[in-house]
Amino acid sequence: MNVYTRFLLSLILISGSLSTAILAQDLFDPASISEIEIDFYKANWDEILDAYMAMDSDERILADVTINGVVYDSVGVRYKGNSSYRPNQAKNPLNIKLNYIKNHDYQGYYTLKLSNGFKDPSFVREVLALEIARKYMPAARAGYANVTINGTYTGLYTNVQSVNDQFTNEHYYSEDRPFFEGAGDGPSPEGCSNIIWDYLGNDSTQCYPYYYDSKSGDHYSYLINFLDVFNHSPDDLEQVYNVDRHLWAMAYDIALVNLDAPISMPHNFYLYQDGTDRFNYIKWDLNECFGVFQRLGGTQLDLTQMQQLDPFTNNDLQTPILYKVWQNERWKKMYLAHMMTLMEENIGNNWYLDRAEKLQQGIDEAIRNDPNKFFTYEETIDNLNNSVRLSVGISQLMAARNTYLNGTTYFQLSQPSISEITHDPQSIVPNSDVTILANISNASYACLGYRAKSDSEFEKIEMFDDGAHNDGASGDGNWGATLPLEGTTLEYYIYAENEEAGVFSPARAEYEFHTLATYGDVVINEFMASNDLTASDEEGEFDDWIELYNNTENEISLLGYYLSDKLDEPGKWQFSDTTIEAGGYLIIWADKDTLQKGLHANFKLSASGEDLILSNRDGDLVDQVTFYLQTTDVSTGRNPNGTGIFMAMESTFAAENSSIIAYVDDQIRKPELLLYPNPANDLLTIEVGDEEVHSISLYNIFGQLQRQWQMGGTETIDITSLSPGIYIINVDGLSTRKFIKR
Repeated sequence: MNVYTRFLLSLILISGSLSTAILAQDLFDPASISEIEIDFYKANWDEILDAYMAMDSDERILADVTINGVVYDSVGVRYKGNSSYRPNQAKNPLNIKLNYIKNHDYQGYYTLKLSNGFKDPSFVREVLALEIARKYMPAARAGYANVTINGTYTGLYTNVQSVNDQFTNEHYYSEDRPFFEGAGDGPSPEGCSNIIWDYLGNDSTQCYPYYYDSKSGDHYSYLINFLDVFNHSPDDLEQVYNVDRHLWAMAYDIALVNLDAPISMPHNFYLYQDGTDRFNYIKWDLNECFGVFQRLGGTQLDLTQMQQLDPFTNNDLQTPILYKVWQNERWKKMYLAHMMTLMEENIGNNWYLDRAEKLQQGIDEAIRNDPNKFFTYEETIDNLNNSVRLSVGISQLMAARNTYLNGTTYFQLSQPSISEITHDPQSIVPNSDVTILANISNASYACLGYRAKSDSEFEKIEMFDDGAHNDGASGDGNWGATLPLEGTTLEYYIYAENEEAGVFSPARAEYEFHTLATYGDVVINEFMASNDLTASDEEGEFDDWIELYNNTENEISLLGYYLSDKLDEPGKWQFSDTTIEAGGYLIIWADKDTLQKGLHANFKLSASGEDLILSNRDGDLVDQVTFYLQTTDVSTGRNPNGTGIFMAMESTFAAENSSIIAYVDDQIRKPELLLYPNPANDLLTIEVGDEEVHSISLYNIFGQLQRQWQMGGTETIDITSLSPGIYIINVDGLSTRKFIKR
């Protein structure tokens, strides 16, 4: 089945409802404004919600909520916010809980957090800031929503993904672990330190609940241990904390002048302990990024002070969140390397300003029509470049900030260089040794961070300038390290430093990394753990499936081989007298229905993630893949076919893998696609993110092709001839966006 056929199938309406998961508008796509209608059951809803806020209560009242045409009943709604909330204000921030009474969700999301733009004239700060953050660390997604309450249009909101168990499952492959939100506001309780991230003793009932709101029950003992190590045992910190994530977060806050954060205030962050028993810093509430919040500690900064904020500001005992990590010279160099990457990729090349302008273009009509906006339309447009009231212009701050930072001695230090990364041997078989080699110059130290699975922490091994022989002999710049492969996949990055500075490859490490995959004669080539429409077995049932591939030119007998979804039970299901042809594919249905005709394993795959193991008749590991949360009717397979790493892809059931949906190593990605304005009346602008020629298709909601052409870059088309309704733009059969023609 080709990609276009699959795309058309995805447009089929089930029972005429737009609630079909495949069809539904992406809730957090900033290129497409969601429509949210709230119908409260009580006429005095505003009075009740104001009363709850006055009591500092999290109580909610019930309403019917419609999201992009999908209706949910018995939804819990409350106001949220601190300074952005006002009693009897027409446009207050909202917290909507779809599963308050019933098990509702929209595309898997059940909590909506809608911000009203109270302090951001540009109306793009939070969406832009989170988009930058997601390049370097797990961070919430964000888009826009038009909100109507009891039939009256309230206005445009920023719609930000909630940091909850759905978020931790997506990014940390776990939930229900120690989880805290920074909650310190106002004066400190008597007897409690006012130093952010200070150690507050071992009594969990004193001080800690004021600064840290537990989202996971009574887990304060884990937090106390973490803060004890953070403040008193820096040599042990990496055992209990993701230090690299912390360095990225601090570089982000100081580079982008995000001061409404724990570098200055004890709130707007989360701490989550993942499956490696390490806490992770998670950013939150970025609506005052780019200099809207102007207080650092007890000092109110002016524009020049923000433009010239030192990379090592607040480096003293009163700010342990900064001071404690900067006392380690290696971490200090890593921090600077991260800040230089962040500035180069987003600010120095003017990406941030181009992106901000495009975001504003996409919400232009909504801004004009907002009856309760806090700033005029002209002020919104002007704030990208100039100060509006108390809010500094984004480029007014960041252009000068880029000039200042590039002029500091920190940004002029001589970094090492890393290039020509290779591995030996070129073809890697499971459970073997591999040597990672790189050409590294101007360095006195280098290390390799590596792991076998994405839910593990990176271990570090030193690299040597002697081709990895580790004999201390000086080489010619060909650095290396040899390590045993555990399992069938290797994720790794390289860090190098000299006396002055450090550098990473890839530059976004540890969040991004290089990947190697092992492969043998027979491999697990593709699988699908949530199959609704893709392929059916002999009985017409859409079950989980696993595809094996024969990499050789000879037929191979699988008699006595095993498949399993349990590492501790590799012999779970055994092949009977089965062969796989040379260069051939073999499908096994994972449906627990071993009595059906054909190959049916005695286990099913978990769409939330697990392991898949292939062993030979002697019980030796042949292939293994660890996978995480899966998307319905999207398969996971090797790219290149038979030998590559696993990634999400368009299913190629029993055929060569080719249609890639996403690739984490930044080499192959879906084409970017932006549509604006959306909804549109007469003209629609299409932007594909590069100048390459792409195939563009326009479909109506029934999957009928309306137009097809080729373009690259940006193009504005006339849509006056289209009837009002919902349409789909598709690029190369990979990227899809929906728009509304009014």
